[in-house]
Amino acid sequence: MLIENKAVKNEWEKFVKDNDIDKNNVRDMIIKSWQRCKEYNVDPYMGKGDLVPDNKLDRIKKQNKQLIETAEPFMKELAELVKDSHIVVVLTNAKGLILETLGDEKIMNNANQLKFIPGSYWSEEKVGTNAIGSAIEIDKPLQVNGCEHYCKQHHTWTCSAAPIHNPEGELIGILDMSGPFKRAHPHTLGMVVAAAKSVENQISLIEKNKELRIANKFSSAVFNSMSEGIISIDKFGKVIWINKAASKMFEIDRESAKEKDIKDVIGEQPTVEKMLSNHQPFNDEDISVYRNKERLYLNASARILLNKTGIADGYIIILRKMKAVKKMVNRMAGSEARFCFGDIIGENRYLKKVKDLGRRISKSDATVLIEGESGTGKEMMAQAIHNESLRRERVFLSINCAAIPQNLLESELFGYEGGSFTGARKKGRPGKFELASGGTLLLDEIGEMPLNMQASLLRVLQEKEINRIGGLEPIPIDVRILASTNKDLEEEVRKGNFRKDLFFRLNTVKIKMPVLSKRLDDIEKLVEHFIFILNQKSNQNIHAVENEVIDLLKEYDWPGNVRELQNVIERAVLLSEDGCIRVKHLPEEFKNNVEKEVNKIDSNSLPLLKLKDMEKIMLEHSIQETKTITEAAKILGVSRSTFYRKADKFNLKI
Repeated sequence: MLIENKAVKNEWEKFVKDNDIDKNNVRDMIIKSWQRCKEYNVDPYMGKGDLVPDNKLDRIKKQNKQLIETAEPFMKELAELVKDSHIVVVLTNAKGLILETLGDEKIMNNANQLKFIPGSYWSEEKVGTNAIGSAIEIDKPLQVNGCEHYCKQHHTWTCSAAPIHNPEGELIGILDMSGPFKRAHPHTLGMVVAAAKSVENQISLIEKNKELRIANKFSSAVFNSMSEGIISIDKFGKVIWINKAASKMFEIDRESAKEKDIKDVIGEQPTVEKMLSNHQPFNDEDISVYRNKERLYLNASARILLNKTGIADGYIIILRKMKAVKKMVNRMAGSEARFCFGDIIGENRYLKKVKDLGRRISKSDATVLIEGESGTGKEMMAQAIHNESLRRERVFLSINCAAIPQNLLESELFGYEGGSFTGARKKGRPGKFELASGGTLLLDEIGEMPLNMQASLLRVLQEKEINRIGGLEPIPIDVRILASTNKDLEEEVRKGNFRKDLFFRLNTVKIKMPVLSKRLDDIEKLVEHFIFILNQKSNQNIHAVENEVIDLLKEYDWPGNVRELQNVIERAVLLSEDGCIRVKHLPEEFKNNVEKEVNKIDSNSLPLLKLKDMEKIMLEHSIQETKTITEAAKILGVSRSTFYRKADKFNLKI
């Protein structure tokens, strides 16, 4: 029980009337609170709470639902402990708005008179010094006794309040016990502090459990969205959990898989048995499983789950279908088909004809022979055919027959068994035909393939199976073959450098990529395309090209075709200082080209004419000698727009 301090009462009266106070008689935190109340213009003779509308209270309660639900059991416990003591237990939010109250009927009636009820604000700014509002200000537990309250109507009360924080340390509410001054006890504050701390601990536990549930839900969602099969087993080999991919892979219900022995799911696997015996993980082991009389080839890895003492408590087994593994490896090796027909830039009639043919034959499994000079886009065409085909979701693999030494080409194409020759890997290695099974294999520069390998390739194309070097069993394959070459294979057949029967097997459909010198009308589009790519790639800002540059590019022979044009534009972009590509940015051979043509003319055979007459004669002659304006403009070394302007000047009919 507390004894009323008359000295505090006297100091309150002096402070309210004259703003005078003896600091020896009043606690420092109470003095500071009174001073704040003066600044807030709180009426010291009032002190009723400020109510909010019911709809606003309902909204605030919803926002503080977790706080209310967590604190209610502790509020009831406190109310039971002080039963018949005329004490009210109060919960507020971080701003001092009362959310819930508990107490006996008599104390609740007194509280109602002061609007000490749900929906009422009890901050210092609203009702002066009180345990709730002052605890919010200092963010510490506080007991305010009798005349320490700033408002006279509260002088018969003692309030004990403690702040409640969330796991991040932010103030989210106040727990308070208030009652008649003469019935209050100094230990009341300790009870409130203990209860508030319990609320904080419970909220922290709830948050941690929520985070754990979210983490588990997230982990489960991640594992179930993976294309790899994931199986979790205990240290004895019993299945604990299996994801959707593994369930589908082995055609087993996820619930029924639990508690099964791992052998009942993936069969007897020496690699897994060794892991369980020796507690050793493994990586990238090839295993096979029988499923409905069908053999399923998988790549498997495992990770150990350790307990706190560092002993194996379980294992995670990761399983990938070999086709998915092959596709991933091929992408990493740069063999992914990135180009589609839309990426082959140009509207030239020769190119359009080739693209139309490529689209038409894409949906079939016909072997395609793609011929063309270096730099004409043979591999782009091959990738576009694959990406338009029914095999577009499968592997696209390319092998350059000219870049691999003859003694290695066979193992690269067909693979080998372990130990079949000196330097061979112990586990052997699949060849390109196996890796590309189900997809597309491009045999680039096939004209460079040795004759003995041509015979082996012909057999593969006929039999649809391969034999690894050192292998005894044939391996069936399902591969669409595309072949490309910069040679004339018919001529190579006549010379005896290429087998006639293989040529006929490959030549089901022939696509001849046009050289750039026959696609001069595509040069502007190609230049625009390369500039766009280079602007993005090199953070450049090229926005203009001189007309003379385009004219010079159209007059060039392009022995390196589109690849050479790309290199020329890349050089010009790097040399440009002001965002415009000019003649000076081109290689010297382009600038000298016109001079070479002029130097061929015998000046002694030319009549002396006025320049404008000579210009008109040259225009008329070019129109007569060519079929198109493009050709005429090219001969004269001007752009089409310049040619039309000159023709209009002399009233020439074109």
